[in-house]
Amino acid sequence: MPARRLLGSPKGKVALILAAAAAVPALLFGWWRSDERVEHVEAGGPLSSQSSSGTTSVYAPRNVPWAATFGSYVLCSTDGDPITIDGVRYRAPVKPTSVALKLRTVTPHLWKETIDAGWVGAAVGRPPHFQNRNAPGRYEDVRAGARITQKCVDQKKEGAGFTELLFTLNVGERGGFIDAAWIDYHAHGRPYTLRLEWKMVACGSQIPHTVDGTVVCDGKQE
Repeated sequence: MPARRLLGSPKGKVALILAAAAAVPALLFGWWRSDERVEHVEAGGPLSSQSSSGTTSVYAPRNVPWAATFGSYVLCSTDGDPITIDGVRYRAPVKPTSVALKLRTVTPHLWKETIDAGWVGAAVGRPPHFQNRNAPGRYEDVRAGARITQKCVDQKKEGAGFTELLFTLNVGERGGFIDAAWIDYHAHGRPYTLRLEWKMVACGSQIPHTVDGTVVCDGKQE
């Protein structure tokens, strides 16, 4: 079992809300515009990630360094108007060696063609080839000006295509831990920020064994 997902989300996944350890200093990374923005959580603004709050931990393999990829941030417009991405920021109590951000687009045809085209919850490796599966689709670096045109109302239809935001944490023995992320964007000519409240843990020596009394890295790769 390569990953552990804790607490319930709208997608039916199981998870448990965890907070970052207070003793670990948080580091903020990413790129963004400095315009005054309206910050909101899921279902609170024009951009949706179709995700709630919780934690996913990915167990470290034997070979180090390694990479863990976290996804299931399925981006769509709640009112149907196009979204323009300005930047992505994240906070890392345990800093990964580096973080790569990708937008993965899957067309309705590809979605129907293979089960491997489904969302990436969490996986060992880098897209599109992970340890236990491939994840076909069109991959692009997250850049300012990227457009999200998928309507959330269409997203709920069976076989609809999607655009998924992926975080790939490249880590060493220390591991890596992102406890919050923000997507800065424009809609209707106004600046907004969507705060992602799902925590991403690539297990390692600097990751707390327990967070708020709950074990997060209690397994290993099989």
